Amino acid sequence: MNLFLSALLWFMYGLSFLISILITIPAFVLTVPFDPYRRIPNYLFMFFGQLMVTQNPGWKRTILGLENYRPGENTVVVANHLSFLDMPLMATLPWKMKWVSKKEIFEIPVVGWLMRMAGHVSIDRGSVKAFESLRTSQRYLEKGIPVMIFPEGTRSRDGSMKPFKRGAFVLAMEGNHHILPIAIHGTFNLMKPDTWRLNLRGNLILSILPPVNSVDFEDFQQLKDHVHGMIRREVEKLQASENAPGV
Repeated sequence: MNLFLSALLWFMYGLSFLISILITIPAFVLTVPFDPYRRIPNYLFMFFGQLMVTQNPGWKRTILGLENYRPGENTVVVANHLSFLDMPLMATLPWKMKWVSKKEIFEIPVVGWLMRMAGHVSIDRGSVKAFESLRTSQRYLEKGIPVMIFPEGTRSRDGSMKPFKRGAFVLAMEGNHHILPIAIHGTFNLMKPDTWRLNLRGNLILSILPPVNSVDFEDFQQLKDHVHGMIRREVEKLQASENAPGV
């Protein structure tokens, strides 16, 4: 039964993305002359993306710490990365962001096309041009558009947090931007790496932590270690709360 329902959900996801591209293509063509930051295609991309976690009634979503987000502030958003479901879950946040994602994501049919039309940033981690890609995000930040990066660079294979790469923190320090740390919990158990089979019941949590001002740190390494510690402690807290007796 679980396999059948997983297949049904993936069919619904596929249908949603087909509809989204049929809507987004004309929206992109009509709005790009006066919408250089592609806000409208991005809104459509985020809307259809969040359907991946809202179409299943067995998934309970909780967002903590919304008061820590400051609209209009130049913000680099960072989060731990557990699952393919992390991006759709992040799309449920009440603000829209530009994503910096590895180039392989942009090569996925439909998803990659939508991301390009929405103005998200592709990064080739093995290329000397990787930091040039990160710096293209500065124009979004300068306009008050948050930029989202998974600093681990890829999904966790075992559910544990990995060391952060430096890109997001160099980006923040170069522009004197704030870092907004977010702890993601629950997505790993709902969709693990190397499988498309879904666990149809579970809790999804986004915990938004207080913003960190990059100017308070001497170098990106200190900033990176500080933010990694913040997210790691919050993830451990969420795990302990879920595993507590009676929960």
